[in-house]
Amino acid sequence: RPPRWLAGFASVEAAPGESVEARVELPRRAFEIWDEDANAWSYQEGSYEVIAGRSIADPRLTRTLRAAP
Repeated sequence: RPPRWLAGFASVEAAPGESVEARVELPRRAFEIWDEDANAWSYQEGSYEVIAGRSIADPRLTRTLRAAP
């Protein structure tokens, strides 16, 4: 798995000075890797750092979440 990957995104519009909220759903596939032996996707439990921002160069929020079974 690469050190960073795009797991989800949302697009919103805001006027100057306006605040808006964006909700980004992370599908189960965001926590899976391809298992060549099983020839199928394999769910990977563990801790993941989630970074949200306008771009990779402009992170606004960082949280750690736990992917459980």
